[in-house]
Amino acid sequence: MSSGRFVDKPLKIDWVFIGVTLTLMTCGVLLVYSATVNEEIAFYDTHWFRQIIYFLMGIAIAVGLVFVKIDWLKRAAVPSYVIALLMLVFVLIFAGDVKGAGRWIDLKVIKLQPSEFAKIAYLITISYWLSKHPVSLYKLKSFLVPLGLFIVPFLLVLKQPDLSTALVFTAVTLVGFFFAGLTFTDLFLIVSPALSVLFSHSQSMQIPVLWGAQICLVVFSVLRRHLSKKLTGVIIATNILAGYASTMVWNMLEPHQQKRVNTFLDPMSDPLGDGYQVLQSITAIGSGGIGGKGFGNGSQTNLSFLPEEHTDFIFSVLGEQFGFVGCAVILVLFTLFLWRASSICKTNDDPFVTLVTMGAATIFLFHITVNIAMTIGLMPVTGLPLPFLSYGGSFALVCLFLVGLLMCLRYQGNK
Repeated sequence: MSSGRFVDKPLKIDWVFIGVTLTLMTCGVLLVYSATVNEEIAFYDTHWFRQIIYFLMGIAIAVGLVFVKIDWLKRAAVPSYVIALLMLVFVLIFAGDVKGAGRWIDLKVIKLQPSEFAKIAYLITISYWLSKHPVSLYKLKSFLVPLGLFIVPFLLVLKQPDLSTALVFTAVTLVGFFFAGLTFTDLFLIVSPALSVLFSHSQSMQIPVLWGAQICLVVFSVLRRHLSKKLTGVIIATNILAGYASTMVWNMLEPHQQKRVNTFLDPMSDPLGDGYQVLQSITAIGSGGIGGKGFGNGSQTNLSFLPEEHTDFIFSVLGEQFGFVGCAVILVLFTLFLWRASSICKTNDDPFVTLVTMGAATIFLFHITVNIAMTIGLMPVTGLPLPFLSYGGSFALVCLFLVGLLMCLRYQGNK
């Protein structure tokens, strides 16, 4: 048995996982190139070349992580969490605005986004705690520490403002709770107040009916779980109050967040304003047809009709240039990636490994789902990039950090 932070056992290589990751990265560089091919600057300043540099840096980080022991990751949990919080506080106080949001630290060579790296620190920290302290609705004290760990980075990121990234922390927390002892019914009861806000805030008759149905489901769920009368009353009352307080919650949203929701509900209400991005994205994807227009031949992209084509709307570039077939291939690659990633939890009987694995897979899945749904008009426009495809230094490094973390856990499996 070796000591220190490095592993001296033979490596177990998952070539499928590595191959899919490298394929997605290659597709990402090509798509960023095709989306920014009209840039009249030196090649070393282009987005596609910088993306290659970010990927090479990320690969180096991933390879280094493979040899880090799981025990060292556990010891690094709390220090990394504290550093992440300090970075989030720093960016709120000193960082400048970028398109209305203060989220970046400009290091000249690269603009770091602390909220991206905070995802990793939070994932490791919450996984470490939950691996030793299971949660249960029958023991409400078991939620005190994990909710405390969650609420601080959540509020700091929300303050930037960056609601979409803050929701990533929420998704990781809920998945962590599930693997730490909660059932799907328990998770539904936890998120039910938020659902009450969503379902009750509308002037139409359909939504209030949905809210009433949800309240009935909440009552059924608490009775099915045989919770205490006090907790049952609190849950039901909270849902009712949340529903009636939805207007107040709506007024608490930032103006741009309200606009995104309104645009999502009716993009044609402002086709040249807030609805422009969604309509151009849908037009680009639809114009690709079955086989697409060909690499570099997208009119929506090349004529700059599609905003943020190399970042948030890279999937639209894919749809326009490679059509339904290209989109289907990428979705299959993402499915293979998530399958191989989630299978890592079966290689080790340490709860920490399961929690980190499923949490990392959740981060990827959340980004994939929200980004693609956004580009085809099924969700409000957000700033969540598409893993391995969207341009971005911090996000590219974080994605490959998570890949290295997953490979580290697989290589040290004891099954």
